[in-house]
Amino acid sequence: MNEATAILIPCEVVDLARRSIGDFFAPIAKSDPDANIEDFLDTSKSFKRAGILERYVQIRSKKILEIGSGFGTNLAVWIKHFGIDGYGVEPGSVGFNQGFLASQLLLRANGIDPNRVIDATGESLPFPDESFDIVYSANVLEHTENPERVLAESLRVLRRGGTLHMEMPNFLSYFEGHYLVFQPPLFSERVLPWLVRWVYRRDPAFARTLNTRINPIWCRRNILELSSKFPVRLVSVGEDVVLDRLSNQFQFEMKTVASRLHRVLSFLHKINCRNWLGRLIVAMQGHYPIYLTVHKIDG
Repeated sequence: MNEATAILIPCEVVDLARRSIGDFFAPIAKSDPDANIEDFLDTSKSFKRAGILERYVQIRSKKILEIGSGFGTNLAVWIKHFGIDGYGVEPGSVGFNQGFLASQLLLRANGIDPNRVIDATGESLPFPDESFDIVYSANVLEHTENPERVLAESLRVLRRGGTLHMEMPNFLSYFEGHYLVFQPPLFSERVLPWLVRWVYRRDPAFARTLNTRINPIWCRRNILELSSKFPVRLVSVGEDVVLDRLSNQFQFEMKTVASRLHRVLSFLHKINCRNWLGRLIVAMQGHYPIYLTVHKIDG
């Protein structure tokens, strides 16, 4: 299977990405807009994400909801190459993403019903209880108005025996992936805007919108609280995935991140004998990113 030609990405979608993602994040991350677009529309990431998800649950022929489906690349790849019954929710308001419009164009170009993406938010999912086998999201929760509510809604629409899997940044980690800068572990939502403004000399407006309280401790606490309402079991916050990656080679999904940290990652890989460094990072709750996986108990 040629991942590079996994799906058709129309020129209109690339143009939308250039006018939104490319232009928006260039001054924030001090990165090349074309590189941002290439990363964002890279369909090989959808195969890698499927591989991580399949560590915990088989996705073929499953009914899957993606919260924050973006430009629709995951849905299109998974529907065409994994045979999923896939749906997505993406807010239709115009912003740096414009995902709802772009995903409609992308799905239609690939012979998929564009109505599989619905104009909605994760805080208010327009589906009945226990509608999906898997609820998934990637790099979305930190951008939501109420991440706690998104988790609750996700578990509501998840069937018994189903799996919730969400990828998100860890703000107890050492790196901020939107601005592409080093950071200390964040224990206050005031720290990142201050750091961005006074240390990195950039506009902190976007930093103020991020839910920097998200970290492994936050995940465990919220799932524990939700277990009083839903029959759920926390499977992982991603330590196993991160340790596997660190035992072989330090890797980041986004090429712009990897290029920015090339020298640091090469040095860390050289000194990471027997994965001691990875285990230390995990013990300090600093692994990046978080892969929150929750199983809804059947019975």
